[in-house]
Amino acid sequence: MIVTARPPVAVAGGGGAVGGMLVELLRGSGAEVRVLDPRDPDRPTDVTGTAPDLVESLTDAATVVLAVPEPVALAAARTLPPLLRPGALLVDTLSVKSRYAAALREHAPAVQAVGINPMFAPSLGMAGRVVAVVVHNDGADVRGFLGLLEGGGAKLVRLAADEHDRLCAATQVVTHAAVLAFGLALADLGVPAAQLAAVAPPPHTVMLSLLARIGLGRPEVYWDVQAGNPAAPAARAALVDGLARLTRVCEHGTQSEFEELLVTALTPLGEDAERYGDLCARIFGGPVR
Repeated sequence: MIVTARPPVAVAGGGGAVGGMLVELLRGSGAEVRVLDPRDPDRPTDVTGTAPDLVESLTDAATVVLAVPEPVALAAARTLPPLLRPGALLVDTLSVKSRYAAALREHAPAVQAVGINPMFAPSLGMAGRVVAVVVHNDGADVRGFLGLLEGGGAKLVRLAADEHDRLCAATQVVTHAAVLAFGLALADLGVPAAQLAAVAPPPHTVMLSLLARIGLGRPEVYWDVQAGNPAAPAARAALVDGLARLTRVCEHGTQSEFEELLVTALTPLGEDAERYGDLCARIFGGPVR
């Protein structure tokens, strides 16, 4: 019996957080993984070039994962397709999908391609976590790769590229901007940290925790979320408008108008308002206040 070796997988950016998580998952499935990353001086790093060592690493790869910044991925969409073996799969991990999807339509319309966006910090692990999925060009290998993610416990949510970017503007841009604005407001108020901690009610403590998570994270990740998403300006403008509406009512309106604002603010929760209230109670460890 002749055993045929499985073609390798190349992961550009495999030394990063998302790339490293995928390297571990792929190796756990038995795949041979080649890591292309500037953190490893012995490996090719420029996935947009034609260096012999890069060509050698890619031409026999069954799957090429691009866990790289958007400018690199956009350039790779133009330069990589001629280097890929027939039937190879391209996987991107970008937090913005629409521009890359357009580049693939122009330069690689026949290449199997799927985009994933883990909606969590890789350090939390994939099991039980949501991964947004944008299928650019479907195929058997796309479905096989997504099956690998599901086997790792991921919950896949399939979206179109533009839909992905709009939803990420709502779930990430607005959220991070609100937390950062909260921190900037506290900095302007000049209240010492020790005093905040001494009297902070549970909601304030949770907000401080979120602020710490973002502020202690990698700036380039949050910069990409805020500056890279084409839907981000409208999302931040909606946040600014919401605060302005609240200010007008509190300074010039009535309690009944304030109550109307609360009703409007709850509408995005839909029928899940009680469920989110219960979740908040569990986070705080007691009744909702």
